[in-house]
Amino acid sequence: MIKEILKYKFTIIISILLLTTCITYLFRSEPIFSESENRYLAGRPKITLSGLADGSFMDSFELYVKEQLPFRDGLIKLKALTELAQFKNENNGIIRGREGYLFEKLIKTEQQLEKNEAAIVNFVKDTDREINVCIIPNSFEIITDKLPAPFPNISEQERISLFYDRLKVMENVHTIDMYDVLNAHKDEYIYYRTDHHWTTQGAYYGYSRLCDEMGLDPVDIKSIDGLKKEVDGFLGTYYSKYRGAFIQPDTLTYYDIAVKGYKAGKDNYDSLYDTSKLEVYDKYAMFMHGNEGLSIVDSVGVNDSEEDGVHNIESTEKELMIFKDSYSNCLIPFLTYDYDRITVVDLRYYADPVSSLLDEHRDADILLIYNFMHFNEDNHFYRLTS
Repeated sequence: MIKEILKYKFTIIISILLLTTCITYLFRSEPIFSESENRYLAGRPKITLSGLADGSFMDSFELYVKEQLPFRDGLIKLKALTELAQFKNENNGIIRGREGYLFEKLIKTEQQLEKNEAAIVNFVKDTDREINVCIIPNSFEIITDKLPAPFPNISEQERISLFYDRLKVMENVHTIDMYDVLNAHKDEYIYYRTDHHWTTQGAYYGYSRLCDEMGLDPVDIKSIDGLKKEVDGFLGTYYSKYRGAFIQPDTLTYYDIAVKGYKAGKDNYDSLYDTSKLEVYDKYAMFMHGNEGLSIVDSVGVNDSEEDGVHNIESTEKELMIFKDSYSNCLIPFLTYDYDRITVVDLRYYADPVSSLLDEHRDADILLIYNFMHFNEDNHFYRLTS
């Protein structure tokens, strides 16, 4: 009997594993959100005649099985370790560089990029006001000494320059280049190792460049050093995809800059920071309380501290409307030193007519600022002219 069992031991083991997986699928509570990947997982699809006929049900079911696989997190980590053991430096589209830096692979631009460029061009043409446009290079374009060799990515800066050349023929657009200022500080901690965002230090250099180009007086970062806060243990979006071993967590820095009021969507706050997010996986979501379609920042008449009161005690009589992605969430607090009010628009979540919003804020400066990866992939820029 024992010999017979041993004869078929591999078949028995595989059968037990399959049976365990099936039972787990049937009786476990399916996770809706993956905190480690910072995204929602596919749910069980509904069976419909149309879905069966066109094959969409099977596609959805395949994705559901993949994303709801029991022990999925552990298997992702195991895959990353296996890749590392084979001296491979890539996992799930994320490439491991030097000194623990992770980079996203970008070997070609998307067709969506051309649509997004056209949307901004049409927006500028349809608007009778000066538009400031800024596209921010991602980490692999700047900190090239941390890249593995060979590294296949395209040159973002070349594509940004071509787009700027296209815009410069229009009189009411002002392009703002970030490459030089970021490249000048590339030896500093200006991009996270494990996340796709720039750090708050990088954002400050970007803010300084914006001020130079838009006729503003940037706050000296040394004057607000007493407001600086640091939080260790941040693992960002790149790590969530890579999930490999021996990755050093980042340090998240913010300046506890005071504001008079902040309205994000329907909610009102007395701070730009949701410090409760510092206790969860996605710590970057603490900036601006995450992403909202429409937010309003009021900053005039507040002090950052009783000792030096370096904020806008007097009105600047300036207003800004900024169209942005999450890169700007750690930059906007600095801009409160230069504007009494900042209207923040995230086109991913704002579906009302932009033209009406512009009419409501006739005297506001206008800034479109996006990181290149977002500009390359996002499909909501059409809302600028809808």
